[in-house]
Amino acid sequence: MTKRRMLIAVLAVLGAVLGAGIGVFAVAAPSRYSASADVAFLPAPNLTTVEASDFWEVLTRGQVTRTAAIVYDDPRWLPSAADAAKVPRDDLTLEAVALPDTTMLTVTVSAGSAGAAEAALNNVLTTATPEVSSLVAPYFVKVLWPPENSAWPEASPGRLQLAAAGALGGFLIGAGIGWLVQRRRGDAGSPGKHSDGSTHGAPPGS
Repeated sequence: MTKRRMLIAVLAVLGAVLGAGIGVFAVAAPSRYSASADVAFLPAPNLTTVEASDFWEVLTRGQVTRTAAIVYDDPRWLPSAADAAKVPRDDLTLEAVALPDTTMLTVTVSAGSAGAAEAALNNVLTTATPEVSSLVAPYFVKVLWPPENSAWPEASPGRLQLAAAGALGGFLIGAGIGWLVQRRRGDAGSPGKHSDGSTHGAPPGS
């Protein structure tokens, strides 16, 4: 690789790195956090082996978990959850989804902070589970409570896109600067050349 191409490549890479960094930091820190918990549905513990087998067969069809997910997903749990999290009702989002091919579902609450998301989730589980248990009886509802500080930041929309766009823009700008620098150096090193390659001031016959 010639020195000219090497300089252009170096400046292009530096521009791409700088552009990607600017793109990432141009996006604000995550403003939403989510906390989730799994809820399992099991046959009652006092069943015989034969009875439990029949109950498992019904559970694996998914109707029980789908019905329970509808109850957990009900927005009526949000006012109480908002009070527990000390945030406005509109700051919370709630979602409950039955997990395919399992006897479990996942309840997820999103909020403006990790603490609010966890507090709201715990309130939803505490408030809604008794009704779910009554609805799906004689099945047993087991909440798999998440550990503290388990909420995670949601991905900021556009962060990766901005990083990629910044990297591309920086790459092009860096390459362009490198090309201009090399061109100016070339022009400065041969001030007496015409475009056809002839030289000013050369004595005839030299």
